[in-house]
Amino acid sequence: MGKRLSIIIVTALMCSGVAAVFTEAQATVVTLKNGTVVRGEVLVNNEQVVIVKTVEGTRFQYPAAEVVSVSEHEEEEEAEAVEGDDTKKMHGKKTLILIDAGTGGTIIPHSKGGAYAGGEVMIGSRYIGNKQIFVGGGLSIHAMITPEQTYTFLPLQVAVKVPFLEGKHSPYVGAGLGCGFALSKKYKHGIYTYAQVGYRYQMKGNAMLMAGIKAQFQQTRADVTETIVAEDGTESAYITDSGLSLFTIDVNIGFAF
Repeated sequence: MGKRLSIIIVTALMCSGVAAVFTEAQATVVTLKNGTVVRGEVLVNNEQVVIVKTVEGTRFQYPAAEVVSVSEHEEEEEAEAVEGDDTKKMHGKKTLILIDAGTGGTIIPHSKGGAYAGGEVMIGSRYIGNKQIFVGGGLSIHAMITPEQTYTFLPLQVAVKVPFLEGKHSPYVGAGLGCGFALSKKYKHGIYTYAQVGYRYQMKGNAMLMAGIKAQFQQTRADVTETIVAEDGTESAYITDSGLSLFTIDVNIGFAF
């Protein structure tokens, strides 16, 4: 009789232990603003108060304003805790503002080259789907400095920048297309486009540091003076409206947030 009673008691204890573990695993998870996590059965959950009964039977009452979340699945809560920091850093902000500046050289076919300096401000979407792909638009200022003429444009453009990797460190490629508006009457507006390769470093929060090499093309038309020397030595000057293609290669560095 005593042996049978012992078996019954042990079996009951094992069942109660399994039930307790099962109950805790199925418990609702309540997360508070101060970081406290309470697991149990939610008895009341409204706009004023949240009341939780723990597995041990203790009841806790919290103002609704102090509760961050109430989750029915503990697995989801744990997954969110593991990915929390990365999610906040990488997906905390949907809009990206990019500012960069660069310097390099200017190439004009059949003419002397020169220097280049410029910068841009762009705004767009930080993500396309779940990928960190920037798609947006912005305004730039570009100065192509040659011995004959300084060409200054304000390109209005749309652009895309695609990183190869998800994470803090990643190479990326970029491209843009728009119209460069001339800042002088000596030359005209024209098509502007560029291609870029670079490196991106994800800093704390939503900030990013970007550096790269950019090849740019600006089309324009300008009055070109040509001097023709006759057989008798007489010089005649002719002004023609000629198309020009301005190419630049520059190294740039930028900051995005």
